[in-house]
Amino acid sequence: MSHFDPEKYSRLESPIHRWDPRAKVLSLVVLIFSVALAGDLLKAMAGLAVSFSLILISRLPLDHVVRFMKWPALFLLPFVIILPFTMGEGPQYSISVLAASAQGLYLGLLFFIRGIGAALLALLIVGTAPFAVTIKALQDMGLPGSLTQIFLFAYRYVFLLGEELETMSRSMDSKGFIKRSDFRTARILAMALAMLLIRSYERSENVFLSMLSRGYTGTVRADRRSKISGNDILKSLLVVGAAIGIQAL
Repeated sequence: MSHFDPEKYSRLESPIHRWDPRAKVLSLVVLIFSVALAGDLLKAMAGLAVSFSLILISRLPLDHVVRFMKWPALFLLPFVIILPFTMGEGPQYSISVLAASAQGLYLGLLFFIRGIGAALLALLIVGTAPFAVTIKALQDMGLPGSLTQIFLFAYRYVFLLGEELETMSRSMDSKGFIKRSDFRTARILAMALAMLLIRSYERSENVFLSMLSRGYTGTVRADRRSKISGNDILKSLLVVGAAIGIQAL
């Protein structure tokens, strides 16, 4: 599959992968909030350092991490580019005919670093355990069963829709279709989108009937809970301690 698969390395052997998913999710969410609420660059850089250290401990390949992080980086980069020229307070630095403010640059870098740090931690949550295991951990912590199934099925079928879209795109290219900025291209793309929705609906019916034939009753079967070990508690205490330390800088 050409799309990004966050579960590709979810079966590796590392302290993060062996961490109980309930303790891992709860601890990393606390750390995400600590990084996202960092009030200055020092705290944000400390949060980024902790996040990257956990990535290294997880042994996720760096090319896999970079492939995931390019989207958060592209989303956050406009803050660094736009804020210096839209906030006029503080010292000014002239760039040709433009004037950039130090405060705007400071805030842009702060938002960028905080966002990158939080995104790295999000990758740890979804990339170091199968998604079904992570969702089961959320259910064990009190997430309603209906939301559990919505998240699980939505996650699975986003990739199926992507595969259908790739198949339709290759089919259109093989027939000589070239995207242009005209009404004909817009009409063809609209028809392709409508066909994608029809195919998705048909596939959902087939999958639902298949699930019923296998005994699906509207709830996801849950395995017996495993106990949280002392190592899991120690890892959680270290991560929560890091979250507190970031705010205490």
